[in-house]
Amino acid sequence: MNTLSRRSFVLALAIGATSLAPISSARAGGDELLVCNFGGNSVTRYDLATGAYIGTLDPAANIQGPLCARLGPDGLLYVTSEGNNKVVRYDPNTWTYKDTFITGNGLTQPTGLTWDKNGDLLVSSFDGDSILKFDGTTGASKGTLVTAGQGALNGADNGTIVGPDGALWVPSYWNNRVIRFNADTGATIGQFATVARPRVMEFRSGAMFITSESNNSVRKYDIATGQYLGNFVASGSGGLTTPIGMTFAPDGVLYVTSSNNKVLKYDAVSGAFLGQFTSDHIDLPTFVTVVPSPAAASLAPLALLATPRRRKQ
Repeated sequence: MNTLSRRSFVLALAIGATSLAPISSARAGGDELLVCNFGGNSVTRYDLATGAYIGTLDPAANIQGPLCARLGPDGLLYVTSEGNNKVVRYDPNTWTYKDTFITGNGLTQPTGLTWDKNGDLLVSSFDGDSILKFDGTTGASKGTLVTAGQGALNGADNGTIVGPDGALWVPSYWNNRVIRFNADTGATIGQFATVARPRVMEFRSGAMFITSESNNSVRKYDIATGQYLGNFVASGSGGLTTPIGMTFAPDGVLYVTSSNNKVLKYDAVSGAFLGQFTSDHIDLPTFVTVVPSPAAASLAPLALLATPRRRKQ
């Protein structure tokens, strides 16, 4: 039975409509925080040091329902566009549209993206309950890495990532699980944890951190044992509501999206609430990522944030 969710309703209203103007000028200044706005069909840019709004990346023209944005091995920014079943790329030095890297080839409702050790792109399909593999250079399909429903996968979401152990970690939204797969063969390793509406994951200091959409918190687990270590960010801390995206930034802050159209800040060591980063031009935020300043020696991918509710057929 089909159920129309907040997410699908917002997508139906928002596709093709936005009031934000694209920014195409060359970059200047320091590190930036990028926010995927599912409701606004946009990726917005902010000065990491001040929280000031800088501009909007190509709103609606190529992006419809963005759920994930990561810097790739080639230094380009990759964005999953769920509403039109695409993965699009941008040059982070000028913020200009590069190309549509992936479209078709069985890609439906793309949510998360990550890269394997060979540089091939792995994309999670929410509606397909699967992980697809694409050539990291050409975008050509390399088939299905994790087949539909494999390992009880149900709603492969935007936190999909290759972890520090080399395994592919996938949040299974509908049955509240985090499932691991072999990133090379796709073989099921097994369930890692049970998390209420799991979304985006981060790894540091031997621990896995994950946003729990239903619990309004960021949970912490020991990577080696799977032991639950408690809520790193307490439920509702600082007004946190339906968290999806998060990232540990170089400034010692954990940035977390909140469905009341805010990005909130927490101490990266203690999880204590530090205040609001921004609410400017935020519209149903789903993912966040840090892009280093142009002066940085290299552009290495950092983590991002997430989305509201869904429809499953």
